[in-house]
Amino acid sequence: MKVLSAQQIREADAYTIKHEPIASIDLMERAANDCFQWIYDRAPKLFSPQLDERDYVFYVICGVGNNGGDGLVIARLLSRNGYEVKVVIVEFSKKYSDDFAANLAKLKKTKVPIEIANSADDIAEIPSGALVIDALFGTGLTRPAEGLARAAIQKINASGARVVSIDMPSGLFAEDNRENDHDGVVHAHHVLTFQFPKLAFLLGDTARFCGKVEVLDIGLHRDFTDSIETPYFCVSDEWVRQRIRSRERFGHKGTFGHVAVAAGSYGMMGAAVLCSRSALQAGAGLVTAFVPDVGVQVLQTSAPEVMVKPISGHVISGEKFPPKEMGAWAIGPGMGTEKETAKWLKAALAQCDTALVLDADALNIIAENKDWLKTLPEHTILTPHPGEFRRLAGDWSTNYERLQVLREFATKNKVYVVLKGANTATATPKGEVFFNTTGNSGMATAGSGDTLTGIIASLRAQGYAAREAAVIGVFLHGRAGDLAAQEHGEHALIASHIIQFLGKAFLSLNLPQN
Repeated sequence: MKVLSAQQIREADAYTIKHEPIASIDLMERAANDCFQWIYDRAPKLFSPQLDERDYVFYVICGVGNNGGDGLVIARLLSRNGYEVKVVIVEFSKKYSDDFAANLAKLKKTKVPIEIANSADDIAEIPSGALVIDALFGTGLTRPAEGLARAAIQKINASGARVVSIDMPSGLFAEDNRENDHDGVVHAHHVLTFQFPKLAFLLGDTARFCGKVEVLDIGLHRDFTDSIETPYFCVSDEWVRQRIRSRERFGHKGTFGHVAVAAGSYGMMGAAVLCSRSALQAGAGLVTAFVPDVGVQVLQTSAPEVMVKPISGHVISGEKFPPKEMGAWAIGPGMGTEKETAKWLKAALAQCDTALVLDADALNIIAENKDWLKTLPEHTILTPHPGEFRRLAGDWSTNYERLQVLREFATKNKVYVVLKGANTATATPKGEVFFNTTGNSGMATAGSGDTLTGIIASLRAQGYAAREAAVIGVFLHGRAGDLAAQEHGEHALIASHIIQFLGKAFLSLNLPQN
């Protein structure tokens, strides 16, 4: 799914109005009706469970632009369906949009009480048991909320009521919030956004305002939306389903690729175990772990399906790179940053001519030797967490700025970068960024990244292109974590659970069977 800018959304609206054709007020009615239907279908769950249905009260807080017009339509439809509705129009401007004015005229013909707020004192206290429909500002906001609008936003936040924001949490900019004042942004529990997710929903320091985001298809014209270009995408089940290959009926273990895992050191052999096991569980036919001598027994005992080749004593070292017939290499988890290991890695990078996935200590070593980036094979995948990426690429002040650093780093160095975290972002050498939509906070646990490295390397060994291996690998890793959390809970989730649920992650996509 594409992630479009506010300007592109406005262009999509205009194109739809002209080419469907449809009047702008009717497009507003259609969008607001979809919001109403979503709210109506879920009303009991949106309110406090202690409330009786007859006590449900909706406070619809509207601005005077088109986002406010959406709120007026929702208020009218809620009232028509028997709900108690109170509308507050925050009149921070005397200039109403045409569609807002038209819908206000319609609402005045109903029994819905309408309050016009010209000062902060005019905004009535919102009871904590109410459900607030936030329709102050949409994607058109370009400067921080101030004055009366800011007072309304702060009153919403102070109320303790549940909040459903229409299109955007009011006060939030759709993309770059570096110049915004976060104290003037609504804290929504749900966001009902139109047609496409917005970039601000996917970045950690602004996503916290959004709660759960629901993307509503309001029928913007496909000719426009299919052709418009963007570097940003959200990964969906359908995107992954279309790209996962079916297993060859007459295939054998050699058909499905051979993964080499170079990982582990004294006291850190668990990383090698997790990486190797996840590579097998993700479908590779063969996995060989190249580990220090001290790790051979650990691997043979904990992962009997994995072949093990010792390299040196307590750490990976030497100058000879192991055989090249492997389909993909996963290098770095738990292997340490000793001088001997760095020397081995330098030789490996110089000799490796196959698919390569670098993680953890491999990245930390490269961060100390940035000129090695020039020696990486084409289509190399890096899987840093934010700290590792900061050491590789430099610092940033906001998540939006980090996103720009990520894109620049991937294009400059011609690598794929999987920047781990909530909504893990995978950047390509073309400057594309794919935001993941699976996963949960329980996956913020030791070893989780090692399992991801194994999954991605497994897909590379099976013949997936680097972009697909990285994006699909992240998706399946997160889906397995979500399924594990359903059984174990987020608090008790560990990395081994992610591996255990990889099979169910594949099954959840309802893939065709041979």
